[in-house]
Amino acid sequence: MYERISEPSSPLFKLAGRSQPRVKLVITDVDGTLLSFWDYFVPAMREFLKEVSARLDTPVCELAEDIGRIIERRGTHEYPWLLEETSFAWQHFASKPEQFVELYVKPFWDALDTNRLKYLRPFPEVMDTLEELKRKDIKIVALSDAPEYMARVRNKQVFDGLLDAVYALETVEPLPDDIWQPITLGHGRKRIKQMRQESQPKTAFHVLPRHFEKPAPNGLNRILKEFGVFPQETIFIGDSLAKDGLLASSQGIRFIWAHYGIHLPAEYDEMIQFALQPEGSAKTSAPERPPLVQAIAARYDELLNHL
Repeated sequence: MYERISEPSSPLFKLAGRSQPRVKLVITDVDGTLLSFWDYFVPAMREFLKEVSARLDTPVCELAEDIGRIIERRGTHEYPWLLEETSFAWQHFASKPEQFVELYVKPFWDALDTNRLKYLRPFPEVMDTLEELKRKDIKIVALSDAPEYMARVRNKQVFDGLLDAVYALETVEPLPDDIWQPITLGHGRKRIKQMRQESQPKTAFHVLPRHFEKPAPNGLNRILKEFGVFPQETIFIGDSLAKDGLLASSQGIRFIWAHYGIHLPAEYDEMIQFALQPEGSAKTSAPERPPLVQAIAARYDELLNHL
């Protein structure tokens, strides 16, 4: 009595929730994801501590903890006045800041720069993956918590031209009423200026305020707005669950955990987690509530499986 209408074997329409929007933007962390900052920082710091220990007849562990306090207080291992703010600088060279700069500050940063040029390399498959993303017309943006002057240098040395933009944190000079003052600001100012001049990038570069540090969403939201993409059209890859993971999941962005970036040689781990950690400081740990992880990557190119 009634004619039965058969359903088409291939539906013309799909439910909206069953299709994944095309990825238009990859947001990538830098340190621990594209490359390892520790590969040049730890060797330079290790040799410096040995030399200073002999000169000042002070145990390496005491000097390391002194420097570690500055790192913890300023939130970066590449603080431009890292040595000038230490207690051993004030104790031995308060009235001779120029001598301190010549004997310790310049040699330290020279060693760091030499080791950076020698040892800083991208992780396996990173360069090929960035080139493949460009062939697919997918934008690639780096969001880093590194000081902008050092982010410029690392980008210029390794990635310049492959990233569509780099967003990094401003380099903040101590305020005049800051209770923690370097014995001199001169060398740090000159270094920042010089490195900016020598690393003018092809890549678009954006400086973010310090309070944009991850996992604050400000920098990420600015990127989405400036590139005109929605969270569902974006993938975020990074090594830090506490920073990158929480940030991505808080904004509804698929997160790929660069698990390979958290593994360090034992000698590096000893320096970072113990020697440079001042007594009583909080150890970095995973968040109490882990973020949603789309995938765990053993290599950077695995993100291509999720486009």
